[in-house]
Amino acid sequence: MNVLDILAKAIKNRHQISFQYNKEGKTVGKRIGNPYAIFIFTAKNTRIQSTKVHIVQTSGVSDSAEIKPFPSFRTYNIEELSEVQVLGQLPQFTQPFHESYNPEWDGYKDVIAKV
Repeated sequence: MNVLDILAKAIKNRHQISFQYNKEGKTVGKRIGNPYAIFIFTAKNTRIQSTKVHIVQTSGVSDSAEIKPFPSFRTYNIEELSEVQVLGQLPQFTQPFHESYNPEWDGYKDVIAKV
């Protein structure tokens, strides 16, 4: 299964995931979180599209945990995720969802999956 399929399954079942974020300049290490939505993002100035995922990070390494303590609503580039695993043995995350999540957000017009 590829990263997109794993994330979509985790969203459908509302399971936490663990993952590595391989973006240049970011701290290497395992992150844990609740995936909320996968969507196609189109940059306004260049019109370049990329696939993003909104995850509420709940633990693990972070470059900004001091500024934005966990749980923190974050956007990740799917192309920069690896070692994504569904943590299905944990309880599902349920409502009320994180206060930053808006399922009606305009950016989800090209949504692939969302809770």
